[in-house]
Amino acid sequence: MKSPLSKLLPELHRSYRHALEDLAAKHLHSDKIKMALHGAAKNGHQALRISLPNGIDLRSTDGAEIFMQWAKENGLVVEWYSRVATVEDGRQASGFDVEISWKSPDPSRAS
Repeated sequence: MKSPLSKLLPELHRSYRHALEDLAAKHLHSDKIKMALHGAAKNGHQALRISLPNGIDLRSTDGAEIFMQWAKENGLVVEWYSRVATVEDGRQASGFDVEISWKSPDPSRAS
């Protein structure tokens, strides 16, 4: 006899993956990131850390892959930083934030 969980687990995994993709689409959308990068640059920064939802790892999502490709095409450096957060139920969960950086052009090369 199959466990009743055999039907529940695939549904939970689908819901989990769907939620991760939705979160990645929301938080790692290139237009949203581009605006935030311009804001950081206008304030004199060469890097911007994007705080992602507590205890969530979006690195393996399609949305993160699209974001990483966009960043590479635009010469940006992306690093993921682990952090521990206390989630709603009091558990400690590890998640990842993303930091995007860019270098200023070399002033000695100015025309």
